[in-house]
Amino acid sequence: MAAVDDRDPAGFTVVRHGFDREQVRQRMDELAAALERVASEREEAAAQAAELRGELEIARREIAALGDRLDNQGDEQSGARMLAIAKAQAAEVTARAKVAAEQTWSATEKASSELRDHYRALLRSLDEQHVELTRTRKSMMASAKAKVEEMTTEAERRQEAIDKAAERDRIRIDREFSESMAAKRDALRRELDKARSDCDREVTARLTAADEEARRRVDSVTAEVRKLTAVREQLSNRLRETKKLLDVSTSLMEPVEGEAEEPTTSAPPAAAEEKGKEAVPPQRQPAKR
Repeated sequence: MAAVDDRDPAGFTVVRHGFDREQVRQRMDELAAALERVASEREEAAAQAAELRGELEIARREIAALGDRLDNQGDEQSGARMLAIAKAQAAEVTARAKVAAEQTWSATEKASSELRDHYRALLRSLDEQHVELTRTRKSMMASAKAKVEEMTTEAERRQEAIDKAAERDRIRIDREFSESMAAKRDALRRELDKARSDCDREVTARLTAADEEARRRVDSVTAEVRKLTAVREQLSNRLRETKKLLDVSTSLMEPVEGEAEEPTTSAPPAAAEEKGKEAVPPQRQPAKR
C-alpha cells in the first residue's frame, strides 16, 4: 500500500494502516542496541569505580602503613610530613576517582535519560498516531460503508431495471414466437388446404377419367351387344323363316310325321335364342362420384 509523504516526529513513514513495520522494527533494534550500549557503559563505569575504590583502599592501607612506620620510628615531624603527603595523594586519588565516577555516571544517566525521553516520546507519538489512525480508519470505514450502501442501492436499481428489461424481452419474444407459430400454422393450414384441394381435384379427375373410361367401355359393350342382338334377331328371323319352310315342306310331304316331329323342329330357335342371351355380357354400372 502506498505510503504518504508526511512523517511524524519520530521519523517514521506513515502508511494507511499504521507505521511502516520495517522502519519500526529497525528503530526498535536501534533502541535495543542503544540500551545495550548504555548498559555496557554503565557496567564499564561501575568497573572503573570499583577499580578506583580498590586504588583508594590501597592508598588508605599505604597511609596506615606509613603511619605505623612513623609511629615506630618516633620521628613525629617527618611522619607528619609524610602523612600529609600521603593524605594529599589519597585525597587527589579519591577526588580523581570521584570526578571520573561522577562524569561516567552523569554521562550514563544523561544517555539513559535521553534514551528514556526519546522512547517515551516515541510511545506518545505512537499513541497519537494510533488514535489518528483509529479515527481515520473509522472515517474510512464509515465512508466505505456509505459507498457500499450506495453501490448496493445502485446495483439493486440496475438489477431491477435489468429484470424489467428481461421481462419485457421475454414478453416480446413470447409474442413474436406466438405470432410466428400462428403464421406458420396458417401457412401449414393453407398448404394442407391446397394439398387437399389438389388431391380432391386429382381424385375427381381420376374418377371422371374412370367414369369416362367405364362409360366408353359400357358404350362399346352396349354397341357390341346391340350388334349381337341384331345378329340374334337376324338368326331368329332366319330360323323362323326356316321353320316356316320346314313346316310347309313337312306338311306337304309327310303330314303324320310332320305332326309327330313338330316339337323337335321348334327347339333349335329357342336354343339359339338362349345362346344369344348368354353371349350378351352384363352391363357395368358407372362409378359413383
